[in-house]
Amino acid sequence: MDIDRRTLMKGMLASGALLALGVPSWAFADHPARRPKHCMLVLSGTGADEAFARGTQAACAAMTYKQFRTVQLKGGLFTGIDQMVNLLDQSRGARLIAILDDASAVIFLELARPAGVRMLSMGTHACSTDGACRHDLASTSHDHSAGGLLASQLILGQGSFSIVESYLHDTSGGLALTAWSAPGFRSYRSATPESIHLHCSGLSLLDGCRLLTLDTTEKWISFQPQVSDRGSMTPPSENWVESVGYAVTASALGMDSVKESCSCRAFLHQATDNALIGPRERFMSFVMDL
Repeated sequence: MDIDRRTLMKGMLASGALLALGVPSWAFADHPARRPKHCMLVLSGTGADEAFARGTQAACAAMTYKQFRTVQLKGGLFTGIDQMVNLLDQSRGARLIAILDDASAVIFLELARPAGVRMLSMGTHACSTDGACRHDLASTSHDHSAGGLLASQLILGQGSFSIVESYLHDTSGGLALTAWSAPGFRSYRSATPESIHLHCSGLSLLDGCRLLTLDTTEKWISFQPQVSDRGSMTPPSENWVESVGYAVTASALGMDSVKESCSCRAFLHQATDNALIGPRERFMSFVMDL
């Protein structure tokens, strides 16, 4: 599994990851609602649009959510800037999900700044030439976490993946000692003040620490299997982008997920057969309140 260690380490440090991705501190919401009254998906012309939208539709169906609409930017964000500005201005009170390429994401954040949006979560998603998918996620709190839902979806597809998720506001101190679990995974917790949870499948704790460039000499505590996310409630997809669309949307709509007592966490799965699953895409996802 070919993993970009620098990308993974950004995910282990919440503020560092967010700053590296260019997200300003003003953007993040303190106490957003779990289930929005209205929600929309903005597609900007990436190669992942269609598959992501299918995942979104599956999440809405699973949660019987009907107050949802999809907006397609005509010609992408570069030619649809005016359309995006009007959308941000005229959709107050809605929750927005957007997927963009790296260049469009920079412009999008600059448009969002004067609009006063409140960011809930964001992520970078990519599939490498060896078939391994990697996801670097950051969210305002455990309430808007999509990592566990995404891992529960991707493990059903049999492909290798890595997910690193961090929280801007660490509220784990008020949570009971819990850990996500799924068949085939072993879970570990670092014995540090800012606890890290590491979930490994198909590779050892030592290999997992090496991939994340974590200190292998520090003490790690094994977790017994506890509770799983509800991601398996929908049929698995062979397209990893569709799984991302499902997990990001389900989280945005308020689907319950396992709230781990940690400041950041990682999911690593090494498949025996690393054939490429789905498109070789790279894109960014955003969830925000307008």
